[in-house]
Amino acid sequence: MPRSLAFKLAEISRHIYYDSANDDIVVSKELVSSRRKSGSTTTTATTQVALDTFAHATYTTARYIVSVTQGSDYHSTEIVISHDGSTADILEYGILKSGSDLATFAADISGANARLLITPASTSSTVFKFDRQLVES
Repeated sequence: MPRSLAFKLAEISRHIYYDSANDDIVVSKELVSSRRKSGSTTTTATTQVALDTFAHATYTTARYIVSVTQGSDYHSTEIVISHDGSTADILEYGILKSGSDLATFAADISGANARLLITPASTSSTVFKFDRQLVES
């Protein structure tokens, strides 16, 4: 059943308030945007797989924060992918890890999508989690 604009505004106002002690505006619900995404996958092989894809005709740049864990070992990094429609470039920075690399990262264009590719360093169970933000063309 469609909801009225008044209902939608009332619902929004229930989740936004001012915290005068810290001088902050607080939102008690997660904000959803088509430009933002979180996801995860678990691998048990050393073959390259796509961790995420996005439409390259709509978005030129993506920024990722990626967390990789394997047992008690961790590997966190920030990645920026930018493309010209046929070639994707990748920049990895802000790397924190407990030892050796748990994975390597690459990017490419495949059909209508740009892809963030991961290659795990081990066949041990490896968990990849990410947050992504896109920039329109």
